[in-house]
Amino acid sequence: MGNVLEQSELGREIARRNLKQGLEKGREEGLEQGLEQGLEQGHVGSMRAILLAKYGQLDDLDDLARRLAEHDNDGNIARILAGATLAQLRS
Repeated sequence: MGNVLEQSELGREIARRNLKQGLEKGREEGLEQGLEQGLEQGHVGSMRAILLAKYGQLDDLDDLARRLAEHDNDGNIARILAGATLAQLRS
C-alpha cells in the first residue's frame, strides 16, 4: 500500500512546492558557481594577455598566468606594469 500523503492532493501540493524550492535553490547555487568560475577564467585570460604582451610567448605562459591570477591578481598586474622580471614573477 502506498503512502496516503502521496496519494492526497495536499501531499502532491507539498511535493510540488518542495520540488520548486529545491529547483530554485539549485539554480541559484549553480548561477553563483558559474559566475565565480567565469570571473576566475576572466582573470586568467587577462593575466595571460598581459604576460604575452609584456614578455612574449613563454613555455609556461598558461601555468604562470593561472598562478598569478589565483594569487593576488591585482597585485601581480601592478608588479608586471612596474617592470617585474619573469624570475620575480615565477618566484
